[in-house]
Amino acid sequence: MVHLSLVTELCDEGTHNREAPTRHNLLCDGKSVWEVMRASPDFQNNRNVEGGLRESEVSFSYVRPQSPKIVLLIDDTSVMNVQKRWDFMRKAVRKFVTYDVPDGYNVGLVVFNSVASTKYPLTALTDGITREKVGSSLPRNPSREDQHKRCLVCGVREALQLLHQDGGHIIMVTAGSGSITESETTVAAQLLRDAHVSLHVIVYPLVEKYPNPNGYLETLAASSDGDTFIVRDEGIGEDSKLSMYYNLLDSFYHTLLSASGKSALPVKIHSAEHPGGKVPISEGSFMMDPTLGTDTVFAIFYHDVAHVGNQVHLVSPLGQVIDTANMQNEDGNINMITVRLVEAQVTPGLWHYKVENRADSHQALFVQVTSRPSLQPKSKNINIHTWTSHSLGVVNASDISRPLALYAEVRAGLMGVEGAKVTATLQRLGYTNSGTQHSPLEVALLDNGLTGPDMMLGDGVYSRYVPGLVSAKYSIMVSVEGEIEEHRFARHSRLGIVDVIGVPPAKDALPPARIVDLRATLLPNTVNQVGFTWTAPGGDLDYGTADRYVVMASHNQHDLTEGGGTLLEGWPVPLPSPAIQQHTVLWKEYELVYYLTLYAVDEAGNTARLSNIVSVYVPSPPTTTLPSPSSATPISSSNISAVKEGTSAPVLAALDTHQLAVIFGCVGGFIIVVAIIVCYCAASHRHHRKAAAAKKVQEVQDAYSINVTVASKGVDFPDGKERLKDGLKKEYISPVESWSASQLLSNHQDGKRSSMSGRSDNNSDHSGSTKKSYGGSSEPNDFYGESNQYHYQHASHPDIYPAPSDGYPTPVEGYPSDNYPPPSEARSYMSSQPSDSFLSVSCDMLPSHGPPAYSAYPSYDVTLGSGKVPPPIPPKPKVLYTPEPYLYDTQSLDPHSSTPSVASEKRIRNVTMV
Repeated sequence: MVHLSLVTELCDEGTHNREAPTRHNLLCDGKSVWEVMRASPDFQNNRNVEGGLRESEVSFSYVRPQSPKIVLLIDDTSVMNVQKRWDFMRKAVRKFVTYDVPDGYNVGLVVFNSVASTKYPLTALTDGITREKVGSSLPRNPSREDQHKRCLVCGVREALQLLHQDGGHIIMVTAGSGSITESETTVAAQLLRDAHVSLHVIVYPLVEKYPNPNGYLETLAASSDGDTFIVRDEGIGEDSKLSMYYNLLDSFYHTLLSASGKSALPVKIHSAEHPGGKVPISEGSFMMDPTLGTDTVFAIFYHDVAHVGNQVHLVSPLGQVIDTANMQNEDGNINMITVRLVEAQVTPGLWHYKVENRADSHQALFVQVTSRPSLQPKSKNINIHTWTSHSLGVVNASDISRPLALYAEVRAGLMGVEGAKVTATLQRLGYTNSGTQHSPLEVALLDNGLTGPDMMLGDGVYSRYVPGLVSAKYSIMVSVEGEIEEHRFARHSRLGIVDVIGVPPAKDALPPARIVDLRATLLPNTVNQVGFTWTAPGGDLDYGTADRYVVMASHNQHDLTEGGGTLLEGWPVPLPSPAIQQHTVLWKEYELVYYLTLYAVDEAGNTARLSNIVSVYVPSPPTTTLPSPSSATPISSSNISAVKEGTSAPVLAALDTHQLAVIFGCVGGFIIVVAIIVCYCAASHRHHRKAAAAKKVQEVQDAYSINVTVASKGVDFPDGKERLKDGLKKEYISPVESWSASQLLSNHQDGKRSSMSGRSDNNSDHSGSTKKSYGGSSEPNDFYGESNQYHYQHASHPDIYPAPSDGYPTPVEGYPSDNYPPPSEARSYMSSQPSDSFLSVSCDMLPSHGPPAYSAYPSYDVTLGSGKVPPPIPPKPKVLYTPEPYLYDTQSLDPHSSTPSVASEKRIRNVTMV
């Protein structure tokens, strides 16, 4: 810290930023560094108050390491005088001293029952003869003293005398239940503490079918920084199974690992049991990684030497078959056959072996492979270290706040190994009510950094909570399979014994795990699509599946930590743990910072802690570039929802008011252009029709003199038109009368109607009375929709143009259907109120339906075919009248009706016969 010039003080409650998205705030719940330090036992009870320090003299001690000292403390009671328990004990002690303990170690031997006695003093193992003497110092037969009379404290005191109260390790092997009294535990713990000695316990064999947890022996070992291992009693009649012997050897091996360090012993890379009586040839394989290869030993353990046949073959990764007939070394004192490979023979990769198995059906052969690290300078040794969250090995099942957590650290040199497969196997000791062994429980340990309980991703520490254990004793084994520098490796480690006491809750009380990896990202190539990712937490911690998520959002981060905020709906259901879950939200709030958090709830209603809080900020979309939501990066198994003011109501995404105005303005302009073109075409067509009709009428007038008789029907007018009705009756000349030229001339010269003139065109058969006003309503047509149903359809130019809605459509309201009710033909095409979101369009289009057209030819009399000369055609008189709106009945608009009569068409045609 002194080298960091910017660091001037330690953060406390007043200077710490509790809302910063740091790992410290996540793990320490927003507490400052000083708050965390004051909670430590080092600062409690005024142990580190300001001004309490005093100046003192500093002394230095120069020490040099001594040779490790180990005392074997063996239970010598009658319980060992059953089956082959004592025989296996003697063989295991011989192998431990002769083969396993490194050179230079000091080893002594003490036995105890009601009293303790030294069988071999502490001696340095410097040669084979010394090893053989120490290893064979255990009596050939155990004592007949009852196990209830044994004095464990007596044995500890005797072992401490050999160590001269100067540190070291005691490896105690005791039979029975592995239980001692509380008073014995207290006395022995004090003796070990004063002597700075670690006690390691091997319960051999465990004779109880239903062992009682918390027998204090595991607690005694754990309090002195020792380990505890248990070997189950497995016998048939007067014989003991080979598995009990091998488990005892394995317990000695792991105890020595704890006492001497991993670098002092060879690495056990493979061990397997091959039952007898099944197949004549037992086959197996093991992985040899390039970090190993020195002093590689292939060992076979047997109950009887006759159980091992003559065929023992090894097959290298290159396919080379090694016949080991001349390479085997047999040691009948410990029931072991070994094959030692030189380093040049050891090829990294997968090895195979074949062993002729002649064991009985109730016995087996055990195969074990060990090797020491390679002497190459660039080799990275792989080490495994395992431990639990309960240092004393006692777990209270009633306290769900502190479940058992298992840890395994996997390192290659100084670096953590990522991506390894780490599996913990929990074997419940004892038997079921039916007399069978309990099924093992396998738990995958994870290096995910989700704080439950793993604290950091990719650091090589694999961990996992193990909830729901019932009261019992559990033996734990950890196996590791991984890969470094494209080479696979395998390791195994025994974690020891864990006592689970208490009674777990009767109902589900475990909440889901806390989500700590929530991430929010604005997806690329999108305007407002925000992607969220997190790891599914599970229903009980990180096991199973949760029931639902609760998602909260707020403008204030403090509101979320206090349980406030706006509830967001529409999020997906949880996936099974530990799946990666993703969700996409259409975020409509621009230029605003939101804070979002979530937590899981299980079926029983147990809620997890709040997740880490993420911030969401979506900038306003660009005004010149139209975003394409369809080009967004797809997210597998994601839901699309919309957020507006903290809710999930769907909105039109990625379009602002200006963009909508541009779009609808273009569409409206295009519609107006089309309407003008249609009107022009209709007017031009009408003009050509009129010209053609006038030409044909002129030709007929030149060829014939026609007497036209028009039958007029009574015309019904509305009451408001009575005055005009009377005027028409007076002013229009009856079409069935004949007029003289003087009458026509006088009528023409009459000036009483000079205020209005009726125009007669020789080129047309229409009089001035045919002018029409389309101000009223007409028959409904299918060209227009209601103005409040305007909807833009971009695929083509639609025949129906509904008006824009005043607001955004919702999923419940939907969009307009295709059945648009037709409006009046003369209605102005314009929305009632312009909006900021949509462009208001006004378009007055000419109706396609109009008054009925007139025939270009007058009525033709069939008598014209006679030989009579037709009378001359009189000139058209000027008709003066008061114009009124053109009225017609609905029958005239029926396209399927016959050609309407002159009277029904409401037209006045005045033709004078001269």
